[in-house]
Amino acid sequence: MNKLLETVYGGVTLGGAALASNYNGEAEWFTKGYLQDVTLPFGLYFLNKLIVSPSRKNIEWFNATYAFLVCSAFEVGQGLGWYNGAFDSKDFLAYAAGSGLAVAADKLTFRKKNLDKLVEKPI
Repeated sequence: MNKLLETVYGGVTLGGAALASNYNGEAEWFTKGYLQDVTLPFGLYFLNKLIVSPSRKNIEWFNATYAFLVCSAFEVGQGLGWYNGAFDSKDFLAYAAGSGLAVAADKLTFRKKNLDKLVEKPI
């Protein structure tokens, strides 16, 4: 069940980012800019969680760091002219927000698994 929910989180957020890139309205500056920059690391976090072993210690922070660094690499590439796009230093804050929101969603959604360790089972 967890893998299915992680797939849904990852797919829906990345699909939403793709749809936002086609939006042409009054809030286009937000949807094509910062909304995508928040949703991309969020989706990448959960897709990476499907691949990386859950037995790894601090897996949440590993996935968040991975998502942030991958997205940041594209932003740095834009700044250096290696990748087509407009460099915006505020995008790094959006990447951090998306990665942080993914950790929070992960902890809140899957915390029952962590609470099971605290509950003493009857004999």
